[in-house]
Amino acid sequence: MPEYKVVFTDYYYPDNLKEVKILQQLDGVEILDCTRLKSGGVKQADEVIQYVRDADAIIVQFAEISKKVIDQLEKCRIISRYAIGVDNINVEAAKKKGIVVSNVPDYCLEEVSDSTIAHMLNCLRKISIANSYFHNRTWDYGKIKPLHRLANLKVGLIAFGHIARRVAEKLRPYRLKMFAYDPYFKDIQLYDWVDFVSLKHLLAESDIVSIHAPYTKETHRLIDEEKLGWMKDGVILINTSRGGVIDEKALEKAIVTGKVAMAGLDVLDFPDTNYYRSPLANYPEKVIIPPHMAWYSEEAISELQTKTALNVYEMLKNGRPVYTV
Repeated sequence: MPEYKVVFTDYYYPDNLKEVKILQQLDGVEILDCTRLKSGGVKQADEVIQYVRDADAIIVQFAEISKKVIDQLEKCRIISRYAIGVDNINVEAAKKKGIVVSNVPDYCLEEVSDSTIAHMLNCLRKISIANSYFHNRTWDYGKIKPLHRLANLKVGLIAFGHIARRVAEKLRPYRLKMFAYDPYFKDIQLYDWVDFVSLKHLLAESDIVSIHAPYTKETHRLIDEEKLGWMKDGVILINTSRGGVIDEKALEKAIVTGKVAMAGLDVLDFPDTNYYRSPLANYPEKVIIPPHMAWYSEEAISELQTKTALNVYEMLKNGRPVYTV
């Protein structure tokens, strides 16, 4: 009888050979890949339960790991997600049952931080808009004015986690003023070139506001009509974190009135396949939406798959994963 059972509920990669190779280093491991049983794997709570009830470890991408699922787990030690966020896992229920929840918080730091700065520069220099005018043979300088120099502007970073810190480090050579708001970040002395301020101060003073907050009950609709009202007229708003942190109806109003001059949004408050349903999709000259691609590179995918499996391997082998939520 196998010593360990590891269940893959779902994933959208071509294969999981990297993960399996890592897990097979465990003595006596049984690996159940639900994508082999059903196209796309299992995602709904009721169907997930029948495959994971006796699992020692679960590897998940989009499957619903609710309290209902967790209550049925007989001996699970770890739930490892292919992601930074763990929105689809009831972390509180898992912890109460002594189950570790793991993610991979650093797999796409370079990609998302690069994309954040690309959004800033694109909104500031209006490169994609100018390109569109050119190819439509409607180019005119009057359509992109005014443009401003990045070095003269103030950038505000909401939350100062791994990605935001890389953004700050990459922006530092521009010698611009940087603010950060993060009530949980303690190592302020290591970033004495960033001003840590209140959210209201950041929003009132920044020419570019970039959101890097996780999606939680606390950050749900963090940027609402009131917060948008605190911002400068003509502000640039960037979001490469989670769609749910912005009230999109309020942002649409701010776009129409000109309170927000441009927005660069990698994420929206809709499932990826339904981004076109967002009201913000109706403003192509004001809202830049490359739909949820900031995280992507071939290197990032390989790192994500490897580290997700390593979380499980380390937990089952040595009692502690690489990363813990």
